[in-house]
Amino acid sequence: MKQFCIIRRCLIRARRLRVQHPRDPLNWTTQYACAVDVPSRVLANVVTTQYTDNTPGSCVLRCDAAGFSYAGVEYSNECHCGTGLVGTPASAPVSDCNMACTGDPNLSCGGSWRIQVRLLDLQFALVGQSDSESIMQIYKSPDLGPGSWFPRGCYLDTADSPAFGLPVVHHTFDTNLELTLQCVEYCGHIGYPWSGVENATDCQCSFGLNPGVQLRDHSECNSLCPLPPGAGSEYCGGFERLEVYQFQNHT
Repeated sequence: MKQFCIIRRCLIRARRLRVQHPRDPLNWTTQYACAVDVPSRVLANVVTTQYTDNTPGSCVLRCDAAGFSYAGVEYSNECHCGTGLVGTPASAPVSDCNMACTGDPNLSCGGSWRIQVRLLDLQFALVGQSDSESIMQIYKSPDLGPGSWFPRGCYLDTADSPAFGLPVVHHTFDTNLELTLQCVEYCGHIGYPWSGVENATDCQCSFGLNPGVQLRDHSECNSLCPLPPGAGSEYCGGFERLEVYQFQNHT
């Protein structure tokens, strides 16, 4: 890791990042940490099953395997699979979802008429381009698991000469605080082993570099994004310059 300190601000150049990706498997994300369920149920077309090994993760995997896009755990042993929401559930305090899971007493699985809801977050990736339209495709791939992300350089990234090969997922976050870390965690969670940040705003995920991609001097990846208070800033790509990282599993 190289550091450049200018006027008491430490600018961090591309660094190796070790991350533990979000624990929701297979592109599932939490929609309601705790919501009020009702006798008619808040999930549409719901199938409810009781399990002695119930956990949020096992419920998600079961719902995913059965083709459902929503999953919820409730009352310790209940796994609810659905196709959507019936209206907008009322949020409940997280403390209401305080019943231990039958499959892991260290995890919470809802409560009495309290459900923790997760949904399938399919990714729309750019897979082709014509003169008149972009061709998009839905992608779903498993989380990469624990590992490290290694810096691979600063690359030219334009519409005519994109750095990443297709498919490419673009994502923006609510804040660019620790943008590089946010981006590699996001790409890893959706199963893409290459990650890049550009112009301190854009996060890109892919399966590899384009043939003939142009490596540029690192000084051209000069856009800054903030680190936590007191930690300074880091370089997050540049204008039409992509700061690239590659994932490697822990062995």
